Amino acid sequence: MNHEQSENLSGGADIAFSYAPGKIILSGEHAVVYGCPAIAATLDRGVRIAVQSRKSDQKGPVLKASGLGFTGHVRPDPDGEGPEVLRGALARLIELYGDRVCDLELMADSAIPAGRGLGSSAALSVAMIRGLHRFFEEAVSPEVVAELALALEKVFHGNPSGIDHTVISQGGLIWYKKNSSELRVEKIIPKRAMHFAVGLTGPHAGTKQAVQALRSRASRHETLYQHIFAGISQIATEMRLAISEGKLAAVGELMNLNQGYLNALSVSTPELEKLCTMAREKGALGAKLTGAGGGGAVIALVDDDPKPIVNAFVKAGYLSFATKCETE
Repeated sequence: MNHEQSENLSGGADIAFSYAPGKIILSGEHAVVYGCPAIAATLDRGVRIAVQSRKSDQKGPVLKASGLGFTGHVRPDPDGEGPEVLRGALARLIELYGDRVCDLELMADSAIPAGRGLGSSAALSVAMIRGLHRFFEEAVSPEVVAELALALEKVFHGNPSGIDHTVISQGGLIWYKKNSSELRVEKIIPKRAMHFAVGLTGPHAGTKQAVQALRSRASRHETLYQHIFAGISQIATEMRLAISEGKLAAVGELMNLNQGYLNALSVSTPELEKLCTMAREKGALGAKLTGAGGGGAVIALVDDDPKPIVNAFVKAGYLSFATKCETE
């Protein structure tokens, strides 16, 4: 038996395990909602799920959560305990899979800080979908996982761009572009391993709120915002080439440029700018926020060792960790 699934002698799974990583966005957040390309990578930490049968008179799948910004039991009960979005996600699972999920228990343990733009909800969505299919012993492709995870992500974020659950379901580093006429998802193979320090500020107000607020501002200055989105699009295009050629200094410069645009879009904060400046002063090749902004996290690209920047973040009172994107 492997770590992914334990099976009984009759061929059914007693318990099934699954995992999905978090994510960072190197370029293109917010602009991706307007059809611009973005680049995203998976983290080396994520959400683990165990799925098993349970005996109870109460119908409906139960989620035992730890590290998801909530610790406790959640059921798909509109008046029950736990965050409304988690209860809504369980209700969506019933819509997707029917009554066969109603006597299941899903135990989730997350190593992704919630509300920091690191894909905790998308990782939970992908891990639950994978776990259910392993429990039911049904093969499922990454594309179908992404499609089903999107249905859950809509509970969390309303109308997400799709980049989070797509990179998490596929893994690695991807180029993502979606508009009314096309969806392009392409693997990027970095010529050199990319090392990052991640610094965490307070939680952001939520992706859905940030996207709606930006849309309102953009509607008042449509032409000017289109120029900003075009600039971010060009950054993503040039960054993809620089990553493929192993030109990390150029990647860092492009990250800095992207952060300038994000500040112009009013999704950065003084605290995020402080962390970006701190990282650059400690030798980062580039630094920017990742995700919705308004709080959350900063990623800092380094040439080799992220420890000095991680230590600087921690010394300044911020939680921090290192992550990397490997070559293949």
